[in-house]
Amino acid sequence: MEHKIPQDLPQASEVRSGRTVNAVVNAMEILRELGRAGKPVGVHAIASQMGLAVSTVHRLLTSLVDQEFAVQVPETSEYTLGRGLLELLSDMVRQFDVRRSLRPVMERLNTSTQETVHLAVAVHSQIMDVEVIDSPQSIGVRHDIGSLLPIHATSVGKIFLAFSSQFQALLASGELSLLRLTPFTITEPKDLFNEIETIARNGYALNLGGRSEQTAGAAVPIFGLNGELVAALGVSGPITRYPTIEHLEHLAHEILQEVQTYSVPQILNLSS
Repeated sequence: MEHKIPQDLPQASEVRSGRTVNAVVNAMEILRELGRAGKPVGVHAIASQMGLAVSTVHRLLTSLVDQEFAVQVPETSEYTLGRGLLELLSDMVRQFDVRRSLRPVMERLNTSTQETVHLAVAVHSQIMDVEVIDSPQSIGVRHDIGSLLPIHATSVGKIFLAFSSQFQALLASGELSLLRLTPFTITEPKDLFNEIETIARNGYALNLGGRSEQTAGAAVPIFGLNGELVAALGVSGPITRYPTIEHLEHLAHEILQEVQTYSVPQILNLSS
């Protein structure tokens, strides 16, 4: 007798995916419960409030504690919100505020250079554009908000390598991918370290065909009140308009001169 598998049964991958989604949703709801309580809460109380098994809540809390999103009070074994959430909030506010405060600077650079101006921040071990003003010219370089950028092959990425100990450690450990994107991409760690030493000394980074043979750019660091790197501000254009390092150095100094008018918002001091 031929047996047919019912078409409406979920596949194993779908079941695993569903479980993962449920676990994430439940973990977020646990955080909300801890926030609403305003004081340390026990596992049984959370499980009762959410209608979940105690074992499930305990497992999720253990994961949240591992990531510092929750913390267990030793005296009572109850749980409360952890510093990881504060760090996330700090990152979110910092990114929003640096975008808002740098917008006038970006607009002036866009007007004076007639090129694409973009602001990039670190997201874990990657670099992401969070603000972009496109070039008004018919031929220009396109950047998209939310796009991830190769750290070793862009001027904004090299800023983070030069001024962030976190990214320098990733480079030294070999954890960063150094893919060759063009014949001009630097892929050897030793050569990249030599370049970031120059960047740290000059205060700006240049990129001549490292990501695309048709594009070039320059970038400068944006520091917070405590001297920590919070963003990189870059200007990108077609290599036909910036065919040499000298052209890019002139562009870099133009960015530096404009950034001198930038006043660091007090909110950027949240991480202290």
